[in-house]
Amino acid sequence: MTDRIVAYTADAIRSAEAPLLAAGRPLMRDAARALADVVVEELARTPGSVLVLAGSGDNGGDALFAAADFARQADRVDIVLTRDRVHREALDAAVAAGARLRDASEICLADADHALVVDGILGIGASPDARLRGTGRAVVEALLPAVVAERVRVVAADVPSGLHPDTGEADAAVLPAHVTVTFGAVKAGLLRGRGPELSGRVVLVDLGLEPQLRLVQPAITAAVPIVRHTPAERA
Repeated sequence: MTDRIVAYTADAIRSAEAPLLAAGRPLMRDAARALADVVVEELARTPGSVLVLAGSGDNGGDALFAAADFARQADRVDIVLTRDRVHREALDAAVAAGARLRDASEICLADADHALVVDGILGIGASPDARLRGTGRAVVEALLPAVVAERVRVVAADVPSGLHPDTGEADAAVLPAHVTVTFGAVKAGLLRGRGPELSGRVVLVDLGLEPQLRLVQPAITAAVPIVRHTPAERA
């Protein structure tokens, strides 16, 4: 639906998350469940294998926990770690569910054979310019032609990696998302600059941040189409 959407800076969203995290709310698992729901919906339209690109931060953890949830719906789930550091519990859960680790060089050198890419490389805690570097950049550059040619669809976790969450600035190494599953609140960068061009359909996951965010001045308000999603409880 098209609605008046308020969007916030990364700092405002992190501040809103802080009391919930301190109270023990499993925000990462809630975000991962919602991300997995969207991936399953995408696989219903375009069956096949899934490539999960996981960075070292919370977005990498979100993507890996989601992989544990959607692994049975995919023909195959491959994981590429873009940094040496990883959310170990999330990785173990994904591997236990049947996902397999792949070396980045295998992905860079081979023709894309995945139906779907889950982009969990960078999130709102990225470096000030939010640009991709090293392994993450190399993999994105290798996949970009297949994505632009619509041979592979992309689901971004929170924000497309390489898109600045506040300004919407981005360089050339960004995978344009078909769907961006954004957690807790809409990031201002999804509505500014290149954000609308790179984010595709935006799904907003309710994580219970609204009481805290009501105390904060929004960065931007715009009328945009958005889908709201509340993660379902699972046993």
